[in-house]
Amino acid sequence: MDNGTYQHYLIGLLAIGNNVSSLGAYLAQTHGMARRRIWHVILLTTLVCFVFLVVFMLFGTAVLNFFGISISSFEIAGGLLLGGVGMEMMGAANPGPAAHKSVDMPEPDDFHTALSNAVVPIGIPLTVGAGTASAVVLFANAAARNGSSASLLAAILTLVLINAAVFRFANTVMRRVGPLALTIFTKIMGLFTLSIGVEFVVHGVSTIYIGLLHK
Repeated sequence: MDNGTYQHYLIGLLAIGNNVSSLGAYLAQTHGMARRRIWHVILLTTLVCFVFLVVFMLFGTAVLNFFGISISSFEIAGGLLLGGVGMEMMGAANPGPAAHKSVDMPEPDDFHTALSNAVVPIGIPLTVGAGTASAVVLFANAAARNGSSASLLAAILTLVLINAAVFRFANTVMRRVGPLALTIFTKIMGLFTLSIGVEFVVHGVSTIYIGLLHK
């Protein structure tokens, strides 16, 4: 859990925070929209996701301390949450017009509505949600111990840039790759997410157990 390399953080965040599950909502929202406005939606979604994750990176541990929640307890809770997310991803159906996650998307009647939907639900929670935020808090705690906070920040930035590129070429990806390939990718990422969740639970339980032995 204390592996503080850029690659370690990036792989974990990509498994949890990729935007495959939000492609359906994004395509429905930007259908028929001018390219310049599509860029505005992508930029806003990217900015919101980056700020959201950085806030949890910087202040997540402080919030836990304020409520008297130990990191070990949060590791267990976060691991269970990630395990549920991973199971949901592995049970995902084909990403057709609707996204993997069920969200009611209002019709894009104007540009301001499109920008609002770029924040919620496309940015939060379809691209980055509670599972991604929990992982960032736990990664940030490990990064504070081993001095790899810069690597974590770089991984977060890389994640949102990759997601922005996927949004930019979403139509091409859906046309060239197809729904079946995206479903397979989602299931594989779900397995990684489930594994990360199990790792968090095991580390949290072992830390609490070792602490009890030394009392």
